Amino acid sequence: MSFNQIVLKNLKQNIRHYAMYIFSLIISIVLYFSFVTLKYTDSINNADSMVVIKKGSVVGAYFLFVIIIVFLLYANQLFVKRRTREFALYQLIGLTRSNILRMILIEQIAMFLVTSVIGIIVGIFGSKILLMIVLKILDISTSVSLTFQFPAVTQTAILVIVAMALIMIQSFVFLSRRSILSMMKDSSKSEATKNNISIIEVISGVLGIVMIIFGYYMSTEMFGKFSGGMMLTPFVILFLTVVGAYLFFRSSVSVIFKTLKNTKRGKVSITDVVFTSSIMHRMKKNALSLTIIATISAVTVTVLCFGAISKSTIDDNVKLTSPHDFIFKAHNQAEQFENKLNQAHIRYDEKYKELARLKVSKDSYFETNRGVGSIQPNELFVTSNQYFKDKDITEHNAKMTNLVAAGGFVQHHDEGIIKLKGHPSQSFNVIDSDEDIHFSNELSLGGPVLIVSDDKYKQLKENAEDTGYQYGYNLKNQSDWKEANKIAKSINPDIRPQKAERASLNESVGIMLFVTAFLGLAFLVAAGCIIYIKQMDETEDEIPNFRILRKIGYTHEDMLKGLGLKVIFNFGLPLIVSLLHAYFAAKAFMLLMGSSTMTPIYIVMGAYSIVYGIFAILAFVHSSRIVKHSI
Repeated sequence: MSFNQIVLKNLKQNIRHYAMYIFSLIISIVLYFSFVTLKYTDSINNADSMVVIKKGSVVGAYFLFVIIIVFLLYANQLFVKRRTREFALYQLIGLTRSNILRMILIEQIAMFLVTSVIGIIVGIFGSKILLMIVLKILDISTSVSLTFQFPAVTQTAILVIVAMALIMIQSFVFLSRRSILSMMKDSSKSEATKNNISIIEVISGVLGIVMIIFGYYMSTEMFGKFSGGMMLTPFVILFLTVVGAYLFFRSSVSVIFKTLKNTKRGKVSITDVVFTSSIMHRMKKNALSLTIIATISAVTVTVLCFGAISKSTIDDNVKLTSPHDFIFKAHNQAEQFENKLNQAHIRYDEKYKELARLKVSKDSYFETNRGVGSIQPNELFVTSNQYFKDKDITEHNAKMTNLVAAGGFVQHHDEGIIKLKGHPSQSFNVIDSDEDIHFSNELSLGGPVLIVSDDKYKQLKENAEDTGYQYGYNLKNQSDWKEANKIAKSINPDIRPQKAERASLNESVGIMLFVTAFLGLAFLVAAGCIIYIKQMDETEDEIPNFRILRKIGYTHEDMLKGLGLKVIFNFGLPLIVSLLHAYFAAKAFMLLMGSSTMTPIYIVMGAYSIVYGIFAILAFVHSSRIVKHSI
């Protein structure tokens, strides 16, 4: 048999193993080519085009380049390891390492050539779909035409060439470090040499769980007990959760499985043999790979949650800048604006408010870290109830508002006492609060505002550090907005109308959604394919064990339960850990953004779990087929 015949036969034998790898490679190339096409399409990415598309296409292309390269290297490492016995046999029949490397090169060229052509063809249409999704997210109604971009093909080719070069280097290093004997024994190595639970194992297992729990606790107290080290805290949390996850997979799981095995006292079922024993014999390798997968998944879900939370808080962020269509701080400008609106026959509602800043001598409402952020520890803004007409606010009872403006930087109790300095000093019982935004952050400095009775406000105003005024105007007919905006700009060129602020935030948040959504898809495909390939690798390594079980009387159906539990372990455990990581990271981000709804987080986690579950089902079906055909 000639070398070319060996290569061709080898490629045919391994093509079914590369199915998921080829699929993920096509998806990766489609995503990358789509981003790059947007980057080079003049009708979309020009001096007048939307910032979200210009920045999103560039940032997305760079991130995807790195993600795809890392994924391909990891996947190739798994494939090379599963073929060590095959490579050893080739060397025994006379092939050299250079022959094997040439064989791998031919395989990679064939796969990359086919997937690149398919990916680029699909990517041409994918670019159009990608842009339509972006425009839909931003609520923009427009139509654009996409054309074939040769620079996009060139940049995609560079990605493919770089990936192939790195894969060949990785394969060369792997083969050069292993002898024929070590490659023959690679797949038969067992990591569970002892059934006894060691003290070190227990300590590291408990330490891993403690590190994860403490990392979660720190994330909930980022703006509380750990607010002093805001720059360092996120990195400490990242270290605790990642290292803690590795120790959990490596030691905690080992202790659990060994305990279960010891309680059996030698009486094991077919499910124990297929599931428990298999996991125990790959403990160390499982720990590293499951940690990587959990981390990738956690990053994916977290980033997607950040984008969803940012989108859900746009309304609050718009109101922070301008709670009304137009806002003026100066009386003379507000008067001019009213006169010109009346002359143009534009109907409007005026919403006037003012507030005063006073010193705080004592309070039991805010927590100790209430001063972290934009308000001073010893100052508070106060306004009159005459603008709110709240019947519950009396001479000594007050309410707090504008709390969402401060996000997670200001923590407070449900009720409390606040004493303000003055002549004489005034003490108020804060009976309730709300997160409605009534004052722009330019006026309130992004801090909470205390609503007191009008009589008390007039007394406090005399002792105020300073007083701010807000003249708000809401148009009764939004069709008058363009003309009203021209009038406002003629009076104050620096004014930021609510609609303009919303458009600006939509662009900035759109960039995050645009990039994170498709980078998240790339991460999801990478994580799903990696664990799918890992599952296939383990199943094929254990084919001799399945054959032995078949010879002693067990059927394919008898092995399915253990096989299903193994798939659930490999897919479910890292998914649970990653969702927990992402949940607490998203909760911290919610505090920062001042968001209170968990709906975006649940939607993202649910969608991710469904797609992730599809990979698990495919892995189970494929593993079941391998076992059935092997016995």
